[in-house]
Amino acid sequence: MTEEPRESGRVRITSPLSSAPAHVRSTVGQEIDEATGVGEVYMQSLIRSQLRAAATVTITLLLTVVSLPLVFSWVPGLNDSRVLGIPVPWLVLGGGVHAGLILLGWLYVRHVERVERLFALLVEPGDTLP
Repeated sequence: MTEEPRESGRVRITSPLSSAPAHVRSTVGQEIDEATGVGEVYMQSLIRSQLRAAATVTITLLLTVVSLPLVFSWVPGLNDSRVLGIPVPWLVLGGGVHAGLILLGWLYVRHVERVERLFALLVEPGDTLP
């Protein structure tokens, strides 16, 4: 009677998923290109930030322009006052509104470019902050 070698009492248990490839971390650019849920969150964040900036500029402009006729009608004597022979309402509407539009436009472009630059740095991590 020969004794067969006994197996050790150890049993190896493996998961059927162990043959699946390990999760490889992808970059933000890959997430966006592949239209994954994470990529959609990043894109929605960028779009929401730009929309918020546009809404802020629009509301500021509307409140300013709508309030001007009210100011002209409520402040007595403002319609009759002149600076260098030019009526004050004309100066405000001709110079002030246009200067305000240029300032709002400059601030909007500056903000949106900053947001896009930060987003690009997030997508392309090799770059450094300016």
